[in-house]
Amino acid sequence: MAKGSLIHFLEERMKRYHLPLMPVIWGVTCLIIGGLVAIGVYSYHSAEKAIAAQFNKQQLMLARQAARGIENFLADIREITTLLAHLPEVKNLKEGKPGAVREETLKSLYESFGDKVNFLFLGSRLGTVISAYPPQILSKLSAKDFRASSYVQEARRTGKPVMTDLALKGGERSAPDQLYSGSILIAAPVFRDAEFVGILGCGLDLDKITEQYLSPIRSGTSGGSWMINQEGRFIAHYDPELQGKNAFTARKERDPNINYNRINQIMKEEMLRGKSGMDEYVSGWHREERGKIRKLIAYAPVQIDAKIWSVAIVAPYSDVTQVVWASFKNSALLLVIMACTLLAGTYVGHKINQGRIRAEEKVKWGEEIVKSQNRLQTLFDGAPDAIIIVDRNFRISMVNKTSLNWYKRTAEDFIGKTCYQEFQGRSDLCPNCPAEESFRTGQAAFREKASLIADGTKRNLQLYTFPLVDRNGGVVEVVEYVKDVTAEKRLQQQIIQAERLAVVGRMSANVAHEIRNPLGTIVLNAELLDEELGRFAGENTAEARNLLGVIKKEIDRLLEVVEEYLQFARLPKVKVEKGNINEVIADLFFFLREEASGRNVEIVEDLKTVLPPLQIDAKQLRQALLNIVKNAFEAMPDGGKLTVSTACRDGQVEVSIADTGKGIAEENLDQVFTPFFSTKHGGTGLGLAITSHIIQEHRGTISLKSYLDLGTIFTIRLPALSGGSSESKGKGLV
Repeated sequence: MAKGSLIHFLEERMKRYHLPLMPVIWGVTCLIIGGLVAIGVYSYHSAEKAIAAQFNKQQLMLARQAARGIENFLADIREITTLLAHLPEVKNLKEGKPGAVREETLKSLYESFGDKVNFLFLGSRLGTVISAYPPQILSKLSAKDFRASSYVQEARRTGKPVMTDLALKGGERSAPDQLYSGSILIAAPVFRDAEFVGILGCGLDLDKITEQYLSPIRSGTSGGSWMINQEGRFIAHYDPELQGKNAFTARKERDPNINYNRINQIMKEEMLRGKSGMDEYVSGWHREERGKIRKLIAYAPVQIDAKIWSVAIVAPYSDVTQVVWASFKNSALLLVIMACTLLAGTYVGHKINQGRIRAEEKVKWGEEIVKSQNRLQTLFDGAPDAIIIVDRNFRISMVNKTSLNWYKRTAEDFIGKTCYQEFQGRSDLCPNCPAEESFRTGQAAFREKASLIADGTKRNLQLYTFPLVDRNGGVVEVVEYVKDVTAEKRLQQQIIQAERLAVVGRMSANVAHEIRNPLGTIVLNAELLDEELGRFAGENTAEARNLLGVIKKEIDRLLEVVEEYLQFARLPKVKVEKGNINEVIADLFFFLREEASGRNVEIVEDLKTVLPPLQIDAKQLRQALLNIVKNAFEAMPDGGKLTVSTACRDGQVEVSIADTGKGIAEENLDQVFTPFFSTKHGGTGLGLAITSHIIQEHRGTISLKSYLDLGTIFTIRLPALSGGSSESKGKGLV
């Protein structure tokens, strides 16, 4: 402060309001410590809730992905079975004659499924098994009486394939020539000239579906997945002992002391009704752990005709708290140190004050007071967060050094001026002001908002206000405690981004593989259709060929998108070796010369000749730079200037790529590196996400600045190797 220290300030306030000094100092100290503890606890629980919600959203994505995969798998089997039921050799089956269909024919039909089914059989219109493959399964199937089975009658009545369970109870896997107790049967009706002549059926191993779509799922450090059928029975579970058991009774049998009403309600009212969502409940165990365990659950339905299965992903809440505590333990330690420092400082001040009273007539009493003042002032100014004290007119009466450092100003610039004018640049009181709330209610208040500090640094801030009262209980001043939580927010975003990239990578691989196979079939049939059009000599097939050309063009574009998805899913670890960034840039732009010229883009190079060597994967780093340059080209449809520069700053090699394009809107800046975010028509939103991943694998950072209608600047910083520099030997830019 301009006129004196913190102790002097407090003494003046004590004299003004007729309050004893030390009790007030202890009260203020306890208030600050209480505020710090409240801040820490509130921040911890806020982060825990936010991360738990995000964690459960990721589980919901996994559950929906698994459910869609199972639905698509079963739909493929049903479709293949229906198509095979229309084959002439199947329609000509002869009732009552086992082996009527040749074994080679049935084997060929069986191989059409790949390894997706366990066995294939033909049944007569009465349900009697006629033929089967593998042949050794025929005796087992013939022993089962399918004639009275409702699904045979349903297939005959509806003319559609029907799915049913042979058995869904637990048990060991049977031998290959036996019916497995976890099989699913899909039967398609066979008609000959509108006459129902039998069924074509296949058996699926439920374990194969589980191993492909549920077993690979990992949620947190110990989470797992399970699936129930329409009867509420576990048809898949990460705990083999529960497989095949009734979910409502199995839990109670394992631990009857736990109240399972919540999970039972979720299954009855949500999961068995075909709904998706997320929730939490209390269980009696998790893997080897026993006792009351709080769990997060996300679930999604699997719709098969009138049947409803439900996939669930569960993880203990402790997986979330471990992540939160790992990020907050340093803050907690700092909070304890600050509290101990404040208590020690107050205790020292109290002792000094007692000594001053006992030695009031001594000559050196003033020196002791000065020492005490300096200690308290040091505590106040040494706080890592900003502290400001304002009066009832919202004029600043005290401000610590952290606040001054944020704004790069002196105390005289603030004292006596209104807080809303100096900190927010306003002419009147801020809307929803927490200081005003503390003056009005006499209670502490809290606000959280992002504020752009005067030095241009965007900080995430939490603002706490605490009232200072006189002996009559009236609020005379308010302490504003401003905490910078930018690092915590960034850590939280990194955790969320890491989880998101992991989920998106797995999803991209599954989606791309599922799409590419049918696209290949469409391409083949389009080629065959093109050949068929060539046989219509003399006919006007121009319009048909134009339409076929459009189909081929769009299929090619889809294949490019699928390939980009697969590239994102297969991102390898970088294989670094000693290299020079200028050579990578020169090689890239050597091959972009003609494209830049064709786009009327001028490329300007500003490469520092001597740069320290780097540990880089030249191929992947070239891909990362290419993705940025492609975006720059597309941002300058009418041409422009692309400037590429390199430099060495603070032990890092810095690469800047600046264009004169249309820029990026401010509300989109934070999402530029998010997978699947794109503002371009037809864009996949994976290019810059891949670039960000590659730079992170190089232990570097990437950032950008953009100005609408002026352009965008991407800045990449990579750690340099110590012990020398290397001279660029590249081909040079155009």
